[in-house]
Amino acid sequence: MNEFSTIATWLQATGPYGLVAVLGWAFWRINEKKDAALRELFDQVAEMGRAQTEAVTKVEAALVALKDAIEDLHDKAA
Repeated sequence: MNEFSTIATWLQATGPYGLVAVLGWAFWRINEKKDAALRELFDQVAEMGRAQTEAVTKVEAALVALKDAIEDLHDKAA
């Protein structure tokens, strides 16, 4: 309870500016946590995009190789 009385005394001494400072600090802390979460989400999405791009590139290469193999078979059969 001593902590709350210290805060109450500080708020009484600082008046409305103290309340503004406390609310500003709380807002800053909330935004800091939100920004960290958004950064983590962005990193995960970017990694998923890189993995998807790599997979699409490999599939395209495999399809080109398959097309070439089929053309070679047709050329040999003809």
